[in-house]
Amino acid sequence: MLYFILSIVIRIALKIFYKRITIHGVENIPKQGPIIVVGNHPNTFMDPILAALIMLPRQVHFLANGSIFKTGIARWGLSYLNAIPVYRKQDEISNRDEKNLAAFQTCFDFLGSGGILLIFPEGNSINERKLRPIRTGTARIALGTQDQHNFNLPLTILPVGLNYSNPTRFRESVVINIGQSFTVNEYHEHYQRDSQAAVLSLTADLQQRMSELIVVTDDREEDDLVRKIELIYKKQFASTNRQPEINLTQNIVKAVNYFQEHNPMLVREVKEKIDQYFNTIKEFNISDYLVEKSEAVGRTKLVRYLTYLVSGFPLYISGLVFNYIPYSIPAKIARWISSDEEYKAPIMMTSGIFTFPIFYGLILFLSWILFSSTLITVTLTIVMPVSGLFALHYYKRLKNFRSTLTYYQYFRKNKSIIDWFTQQRQEIISLLESARFQYE
Repeated sequence: MLYFILSIVIRIALKIFYKRITIHGVENIPKQGPIIVVGNHPNTFMDPILAALIMLPRQVHFLANGSIFKTGIARWGLSYLNAIPVYRKQDEISNRDEKNLAAFQTCFDFLGSGGILLIFPEGNSINERKLRPIRTGTARIALGTQDQHNFNLPLTILPVGLNYSNPTRFRESVVINIGQSFTVNEYHEHYQRDSQAAVLSLTADLQQRMSELIVVTDDREEDDLVRKIELIYKKQFASTNRQPEINLTQNIVKAVNYFQEHNPMLVREVKEKIDQYFNTIKEFNISDYLVEKSEAVGRTKLVRYLTYLVSGFPLYISGLVFNYIPYSIPAKIARWISSDEEYKAPIMMTSGIFTFPIFYGLILFLSWILFSSTLITVTLTIVMPVSGLFALHYYKRLKNFRSTLTYYQYFRKNKSIIDWFTQQRQEIISLLESARFQYE
C-alpha cells in the first residue's frame, strides 16, 4: 500500500521537478514474466525512481548500496520501497559475503516468482555522460536464477538508458531510452560448458547494449565540446536527420571521436572557434538564441516583453511569497546532507515532497483561522502551486528580456558587433558542415 501511495506522489513530483520526461521504446517492455531491468547510473536515487516509473503499475524491487541501510529508520523505509541491500568491498561490515549471498538468494527467489528486479551494474553513481565498466553481479544473478530453476524461467533482461540534460538542476529534461529485451536462456549452453565464461560474455553484451542507449563522451573536455556543438548545430543537423534527439547527439560524439583520430587539427580548430564564440557572447551578456535568429529586435518585441513583465508582476510576487521558502529549503537541505552533485537532485525532489505540502498546509490553516472562508481556502489551494509555476516561467522570461534588451542596445548603437557574432556563428556552422560531409 505504501509503495502504491508513494508511486503516485513521486510521479506527480517528477512531473513538477522535470520540465520534460521523454520515453522511447515503451513497446519493448515485456508484458509479463520475470524481468531484470539494467540501467546506467549518473544521478543516484533519481535513477531508480525514473527507471521504476516506466515499469508501473508493476512493483519493482531494486539492489541498493548497503551503506545506506545503517539506521533503523532507513532500513524500515527502504524495505517498504522494495530495496535489497548489497555490500561493496570497501564497506566496513562484518559477514559481508554471507549477507551478499543472502541478497543474491532473495533475488533468485523474487525473480523465480515472476518479479521485476532493477540493477545499476556500474556499481556507483557519477555525474558523467559515460558508461563505466559494469560489474559481473547482474550476469551472476541472471544466470544463477536460471540455474536454480533449471533454465525453465522466461527470464528477460531489459536495458535502459537515462539521459539527463542537466542532472542536478530543477526544471531540466530527461530522455529514457528503453532497449530491446533479450532472454537469459540464450546463454544456457554457454553456461553449462563454462559458467564463468558465460558470466563474462553476458556482462560484455550488457555493456554493449547499454552503451547504445546513452550518450557516451570520453572526458569533461569532450563533453563540453559536444554540448556546445549541440547548441549551435543540432537544429540544422536534425532538419536532415529524422532521428531521436539522443541519436543525433550520439552521432555528433562519434564524429568528434572520428576526427580526434583522423584529423585532430580540425577538432582543435572547431574547439577554439566555439570557445571563443561562447566566451564572447557570455562577456557581452547575449544569448546564442538571439544570434541564431540574426535579426533586429524591434520596439514591438520589447513592448510585448514589458507588457508581459508588468502585467505578470503581481502573480510573480504572489508566487515568490507562497513558494520561495518551500522552494529554497530543499536546496539548503541538499547542500547540508551532501556535497556530491549526484545527490543534489534526488535530495531536492524528496525534500520538496514534504516542504511544499507542509508550507501550503500551514498557509491554509492560518487563512482558515483568520477568515473561516471556504472560498479563500479553495482559492489559495489553486493560486499557490499555479503562481509558483508561473514564477519560474516569469523569471526565465525576465532573464531573456535582459539579454534581448542588451542585444537591442548593441544593434541600435553598434550593429557591427552583432554582425561579428553572426559571422562567427556561421563560420562555425560552415566548418561543422564541411566536417560532416567528410565524415559521412
